[in-house]
Amino acid sequence: MSLEVEAYCNDMPLTVEWLNLNDAEIHDIVKSIIMRGAEEIKNIARDLAPVRTGKLRDSIQVCERVDGATILASAPYAAAVEMGHLTPSGSFVAGQRFLSKAAHQVIPSVAAEIERNVNEYLRGQTL
Repeated sequence: MSLEVEAYCNDMPLTVEWLNLNDAEIHDIVKSIIMRGAEEIKNIARDLAPVRTGKLRDSIQVCERVDGATILASAPYAAAVEMGHLTPSGSFVAGQRFLSKAAHQVIPSVAAEIERNVNEYLRGQTL
């Protein structure tokens, strides 16, 4: 089992395709912003992840996609650590939210940077 984080802005997936941009230049700029943001999320998530053996922390990686990026924690117990789990005795252990906390810290600035760049691009196209 693995755990992935996807970014959304105004209930829309925060991806290059979401922007419906055909121009290669702005597409590349937006993709670069998304990739930098994904790397930042990965680094923060690694800092926030609990460390017993280091396997969970080391399993957090960025996977580039055509339409953006995925931040993935591939340790088999990543979802249980993130979201919480029941112990064999039936008590609940609360999740530690290392991926979602990291994403919430970074996504607003990534969305704002994309918006600024797209708006600058569109202003340049209409002049």
